[in-house]
Amino acid sequence: MARKGLLLVTLLLVTLTSSFALSPVLMDAEATDSEISSNEAATFKITLINNQNYRDTLRLSAPQSKWDVTFSDHFVEVPAKGQRELSVRLAPPITINEGKYAVFLKVASTLTPDVTNNEYVHVSVTKVNEETREIREISVSENVQEGMFGKSYSFDITNTGNVLYSDEWTDIFSSFDIAILNSNLEYNTAPYGTDTKVTWPIDLEPGETMNVSYSVSYYPVLIGGLLLLLAVFLFITNYLNKFSVVKELRQGAGTILVNISIKNRTNTEMKNVKIEDVVPKPLNLVEDFGTLIPNSLVNTRNGTKVVWKFDTLAPKEEIIITYQVKSSMHVLGNLQLPQAKLTQGKTSVFSGNVKIIGK
Repeated sequence: MARKGLLLVTLLLVTLTSSFALSPVLMDAEATDSEISSNEAATFKITLINNQNYRDTLRLSAPQSKWDVTFSDHFVEVPAKGQRELSVRLAPPITINEGKYAVFLKVASTLTPDVTNNEYVHVSVTKVNEETREIREISVSENVQEGMFGKSYSFDITNTGNVLYSDEWTDIFSSFDIAILNSNLEYNTAPYGTDTKVTWPIDLEPGETMNVSYSVSYYPVLIGGLLLLLAVFLFITNYLNKFSVVKELRQGAGTILVNISIKNRTNTEMKNVKIEDVVPKPLNLVEDFGTLIPNSLVNTRNGTKVVWKFDTLAPKEEIIITYQVKSSMHVLGNLQLPQAKLTQGKTSVFSGNVKIIGK
């Protein structure tokens, strides 16, 4: 009887050994960290063995598990008669009691779904004391105003956790907006494509609140543009137009009286000023000039050019030149007279156009 019993045990061991050796795929788990708190995750090293005579892709899963199971790779290609290693991370459910838990892991062939194996991994969980658990969180209230001429942002950031909160508040600005950015706190900038990333450092103790406010206002740009236009206008009117020249006509008895008024508009004495005017045909110059006699009279193809020269013009000084013309024929319609021209160095100023209205 003893010999018969020994024979049966030997046959059973041989059968089990043969079955294990012939299993197409095997999975072995080795604990890396299996004793955790309820707010932590356990880790294991998994070894997959392919006993088949061909390469196979094995699929890993944790069916019907309430744990958050994350494999480093869910599909692993294992060569024939070879093995591969990977890792798995197991996070317990939010509500869990202290104790030792077994989590079911499964491996299956993607070529032959019936070829499977499994393993139970054991994890010891210690309940976390809520009073000592670290909570890292913040609350943010915002006030944002955007309009045509600018935009402003204000954020109140409160540390609602129980540990120091260190981070950054970030926003993105265009290259134009960053030039007119105004903030209540110091900030750091870094390129962000064609834009600029702006960051404000945050360091808050539990219960502490900080305010991050910043704005982009286009009013300074608008005012600056208006001031620039005003400066250009003043430059043109007070520097480029250093002189004013006005030509006027008055109808007399048989003649036309021409008045040319010139003025030094600056606060500086101007030297070497020349006035030129042309008496066009069919008008004739009446050579009765009073005290301001022209320096030269030049007969041209189109009429007579009259030139006056002044060595100096005092600041704000105004001079009126007067002469008379008469027509050699009756004027019908309108006769356009040339503009009087003042020159001083490279500066030239013309009077407005004037007309003689005929009958």
